[in-house]
Amino acid sequence: MKKMIAIVVCIAMSVALFAACAPATETPSAEASTEASVEASTEASTEASAEASEPAASGEKKTIGYYKDAADDYYKAGYEVFMECLKADPATADWEVIDKVGQGTSQEQLAAVEDFITAGVDAIVVVQNSPEITAECITKANDAGIPYFALTHAPTVPAGGELAGFIGYDFVKTGVMAGEDALNYNNGEGVKKLVMVEGKLGQGTASAQSLGFLQAYEAAGKDIGGTANDVAVNKTEGGADLQIVQWSSGDWMADPAKKVVADVITALGADGFDGMYVQNDEMMDGAIQALEEAGLNPADYWLGSSNGKEKSWKWAEEGRVTMDVNQTPALEGDALYQMLKAYFNGEEYRKYVSPYLTPYNSSNVTELTLVPYDATAYMTLRPDIVTDINDPKFEDAEALITFN
Repeated sequence: MKKMIAIVVCIAMSVALFAACAPATETPSAEASTEASVEASTEASTEASAEASEPAASGEKKTIGYYKDAADDYYKAGYEVFMECLKADPATADWEVIDKVGQGTSQEQLAAVEDFITAGVDAIVVVQNSPEITAECITKANDAGIPYFALTHAPTVPAGGELAGFIGYDFVKTGVMAGEDALNYNNGEGVKKLVMVEGKLGQGTASAQSLGFLQAYEAAGKDIGGTANDVAVNKTEGGADLQIVQWSSGDWMADPAKKVVADVITALGADGFDGMYVQNDEMMDGAIQALEEAGLNPADYWLGSSNGKEKSWKWAEEGRVTMDVNQTPALEGDALYQMLKAYFNGEEYRKYVSPYLTPYNSSNVTELTLVPYDATAYMTLRPDIVTDINDPKFEDAEALITFN
C-alpha cells in the first residue's frame, strides 16, 4: 500500500502540528571577535544571504507581494502550501500576502511588480512569464531595495542585479527520468516511435524536458539522429533507435492535448507510435481520453509524464500511464517560506534550490512515499517527509539561472 494516501485521507487535518517544524539556522556567536564577525558577515553576503536590501527586524509583521503568471493549478498549489506554512508558524502567522494572478502576459508581470513596489512590500515573489521581463522586474525591485524571489521558472538576472532566492525543479533531470524509463519499455527494447507532446513548443521548461529525455537515449548510445541538443532544439525526426513521429504542443492543458493525440491517432493509426511523452498530468488527462475514445488501450503504449499529481498515482496503479515523476509545487511553497523567514531573521540560507524528484511507474507506485499537491494533505504529511532546504535531497540550482 502507498505509505501516505490512506493516512492522509483518514487523519484529521491539524496545521498546528507543524508549527515547530520550521528549519533553524545557527547565528554567529556574540562573543566572536570583531575580525571573525566581519569575515563571517562577508562570506554570508556572497555565498548565502540575500542582500538586495537590509533585512527588516526579526519578529515584525511583513507584507509579501506574490505574483503568479496564470491561474494554473500548479502555481495555485505552491501558493496554498506557502500560505499554510506561514499560518502554521506563530512567527509568520500575521504576515500579509498581496496575491496577484496574471493571464500569461509579460506586461501583467511587470505591472504587478511595479504595484508591489509602490505598495512598499517587504519582499516580492514572482512565478514569471519570461526571463526577459523578469530581468527588468529584478532591476526595478533592486532599485527599490526590495528582495526579489523567483519561483518555478529559472530567471535571467541582469548584470549587477541581485536575486534573493530561486526555487525550481531541474526539468532536464525530469526528462532524463522519463527517457530512462522509456528505454526499459518492451522488455528493454525501448520506445522506438515517440509522440512528443511539449507544454509549449520552445518554452524553457518544456524544451528542458525534451532535452532530458533525448539525453537519456544519447547516454545509452542510441541513434537519435544527432546530438540530444540538436534534436531538441531543431525538432528533428530522430534516428534509427528513436523516431520522433510527431512534435506537438498541448499548451499544458487537457483539451488541447486531447486534440493533438486524437489527430495523431487519425494521421498515424494505432500502430504509428508506441509511446508518448506528455509533459504534464493535465495534458496526459487529455491524451488518455483521446486514446480511450478511439478504442485504444493506454496500457498498450508507453505513456510518460511529469508533475506526479494524486490522480496520476491512481493512473499508474491501473496501468493507464506507464510512468510519471512526482514534482510537486508543495515543496516549492515550503522552501519559499523557509527562505523568506531566514531572510527576515538575518540568517544564512541556501539561495538557489531544486526540490527533489521521485520517479514512479506502474510497478512501484504503491511502494513509494509521494508528496501530494493538496495543501491540507501536505501539511499532515509534512513531519514525515524531507522539507528542509538544507537537506542534501534539495539540490543546488544556481546552474539553472542565467546571470548576465
